[in-house]
Amino acid sequence: MRKPDSVVPPRAATMAGRPVFDRLPSASTISGKIMSLFIVGSELPAKVPIADLRRDVTTLVNACLQLTARMLTGGDTAQPLAEVRADIMEWAREGVTIGAMHKAVRVGTQAVFDHLTARARLDEDHVAVIETAHMFVHLTRELSMAISQAYLREMRMADSAAADTVAAALIAGNATPAMARACGVRLAETYFVFAIQFMPPRSAGEPRPDRHILAHRTMRRVRAEVLHHCDDKALIQMGTDTATLLIPHDHFDPAGAERFVEQIADAAQTQVRATFVTAEAGGITAGVERTHAVLDIMRRLRRAGLERFDDLSLEYQLSRPGTAGRYLAALLDPLENHPVLLETLTAHLATRSTRLRTARALHVHPNTVDYRLNKIAEITGLDPTHPDGVWRLRSALVARATGAGEEESAAGGDPDQTAQAC
Repeated sequence: MRKPDSVVPPRAATMAGRPVFDRLPSASTISGKIMSLFIVGSELPAKVPIADLRRDVTTLVNACLQLTARMLTGGDTAQPLAEVRADIMEWAREGVTIGAMHKAVRVGTQAVFDHLTARARLDEDHVAVIETAHMFVHLTRELSMAISQAYLREMRMADSAAADTVAAALIAGNATPAMARACGVRLAETYFVFAIQFMPPRSAGEPRPDRHILAHRTMRRVRAEVLHHCDDKALIQMGTDTATLLIPHDHFDPAGAERFVEQIADAAQTQVRATFVTAEAGGITAGVERTHAVLDIMRRLRRAGLERFDDLSLEYQLSRPGTAGRYLAALLDPLENHPVLLETLTAHLATRSTRLRTARALHVHPNTVDYRLNKIAEITGLDPTHPDGVWRLRSALVARATGAGEEESAAGGDPDQTAQAC
């Protein structure tokens, strides 16, 4: 006897001589039927271009169709179900009501079911119709649960103002256990202090929403990802292009830091820079200062991804004011009037002194890289192909790039914007 929660057996059901899963409609067919449910009586069209709304609706419908296809074929539904939850969360963040979302799902699933069974022959396909209807009951339940979970999490996020107050107080160094308790937060003894910077996305040549809308969306997605990863225990301070995360020590495994940063980058839909340190509750201010100083070093050295503080401790120390730093920075003074050579040196050191990678980064021939490295050695007296020269040049570049700005590289500009190679 079939279990109540079972779905159509893999590739078993057919209608009008074709497998049911092979009759699924296109996403555009369904999205057109539910588009109005998201925009009528909504403020979304005033905030987001209609083309973007249509694309987002189609993305949600695609995810639901993929989930339906997996159910029809008996495949693993974990990944498409996770994508559906993520898409629903996006709409919840945009202010679409839970009622509108439930109605959209009902309209969409009904449209798909009608499309699948439109050519069913009652005398031959009645079993397949029953199987398909049974699967759609299961699908509707899964989608309803996804909606409830997404909107419940959104409600929790919307009530995060008190936790944000505690985060700000910890970062400023004036948080107290009593104040935290009044905000519904229990202070941990030790935190992982994360600093994250969101890099400007590369232009894809297509119209994009207003940057303030994009920043708002990014912040909401990142906040949701962080809270999900840390069981809602993280304290967060968000800026327009940076975030500071305070994660209680017992709610984060540093061995998974790389994956955590990748998930944040996925949520932000752009590359990120990130670093972290461990700090006691009373030392959060100093920890935040250190991590954001490392972010600045990463920006100037054009590093992306996660860099552990220990791995950049030398660069951090060289960036501190002092005679040694000024001496090291002065080693590059002979290159002051050679911005192309400075650019080449920066790229060469960023690629771990690999000429082929340097050539690819600068979009030039490897022989051009060799010529420029020889010129650097000739002008500075330091060979960028020799270990001792690499160490001194790297130290000089760090000291120069992070030396309070008064000796900014002649290459100038925002290090996030790739310089044009000559």
